[in-house]
Amino acid sequence: MAELASSHTPLARSGFWRNVSSSPHYVLAAAAALILATEWTRGSATGETGVVWPLIEAGLAAVSLTVAYRQRGRLSLFPVIGLGLVFQLCWITIHLLLGVHGDPDPVVLYPHEGHALLNGHYPNSPYPPGAVVLFALETWIGGGAARTSNAFLMIPFQLVCVGSIWMLRTRWSAWLATVVALWPINAFFWEFRFDLVPTAALVVGLLLAYREHWLGAGFVLGLGAVVKWTPALSALALLVWLVWRGRKRLAGAFTLGFAIPALIANVPLLIADRSALFWTYQAQDKRKISGESLPYLVLRTFHRATPGHNFWGDAHVSASMNHAIPKIQELVVLLAIVLIVRARNRSSAIALAGMVPIVFFLSNRIFSPQYFVPILGAWAVGISLIVRNRSECLTLTALCLAATIGNAVLYPSLAEPVKQIPYWTLALAGAFVPAFLATIWLIIRALKCQPETARGDGIGVRSASDVSPARIRA
Repeated sequence: MAELASSHTPLARSGFWRNVSSSPHYVLAAAAALILATEWTRGSATGETGVVWPLIEAGLAAVSLTVAYRQRGRLSLFPVIGLGLVFQLCWITIHLLLGVHGDPDPVVLYPHEGHALLNGHYPNSPYPPGAVVLFALETWIGGGAARTSNAFLMIPFQLVCVGSIWMLRTRWSAWLATVVALWPINAFFWEFRFDLVPTAALVVGLLLAYREHWLGAGFVLGLGAVVKWTPALSALALLVWLVWRGRKRLAGAFTLGFAIPALIANVPLLIADRSALFWTYQAQDKRKISGESLPYLVLRTFHRATPGHNFWGDAHVSASMNHAIPKIQELVVLLAIVLIVRARNRSSAIALAGMVPIVFFLSNRIFSPQYFVPILGAWAVGISLIVRNRSECLTLTALCLAATIGNAVLYPSLAEPVKQIPYWTLALAGAFVPAFLATIWLIIRALKCQPETARGDGIGVRSASDVSPARIRA
């Protein structure tokens, strides 16, 4: 028996290593461990360590995701969800151990507004009521602080994003869900902002619409809109499409679903303190073109704008331009919404609805780096639903990830004013040029999709080579 066991040992070991080398989950896990080690080595001075560290982390992730793409038929939902969970937990833990201060919002703004609500006073907040309630919850859980509680509360919303993209069950959705789960360049904003909440609502709402659960889709998008109102833009686009297609009963159910959370969140505040509710939107109207926005980059290119002291502050732009840019944005967003009537199947309509918030973000005179969290989620949905071939999928994904890298180079890597100027415009171009190209590409692709057939959309169907029994069970 000993001789028999000994004779099988090399074969067993050979089989083990063959399984390890052929499973994308092991490669993804190894890359995640190296990225976490890099983040530990980077140290606590997140905003003072330059552009090298995010580029290293992006390179490690890109290699592992390329391997995962080649073996995407072997990807399984629960290992990917597990890797995403462990990665985010370890990322947060490393920052807590190193004493990373991160972004000031969860340290100053969130607890300030949370304390106000817990003490029975609604604050003058730049965010909708759902966000203020979230801040109060985080402040209560955190014992008066929100930095740590915000980081951990965002984890389930990130996992919901990953699972929802996966559940589209199209040719590319499993791999794109893996990209969203383990792309480290957005991890800073997962931890220090709350944009994963509306992102999860946006992605889940689009998933439910894809599956024709219109009441639920409206309800989830409404929930997202009471936290950050941009999911309402996707909801409006889908409503226009339903009405245009003559599906008035479904349009009514969709509208009812959206109205329920919107009314529950806003009507009590409208009755109790109307000025506080309106202040949220009036405060945004007073903002000027910021130095980290696409309009600033365009104006800077044509020598119509000069930088302020910080890229996140107001740029030096004429009053006429500060007035004109919001009008241009309104027209561009309206065009994006109207284009949905040209969608000839459900997949393209939902992809176009996901592009509307992106168009709003990119054309906005104020841009914040955390916007790339919902942007990447909407891109992933769009690519999953309407892209047909491998080269197009890889090229579009590369553009999307390149945009997030340019964004992370600008903030937090160049957060120190003394280090901003040499790289300011270059980092902006690195973020916005690929973002613009990817968004326009997806809009054009959605408009070129074929009409629905008796068999369905004909787009969101995997080829046999992309499906394995394990994934079907997952």
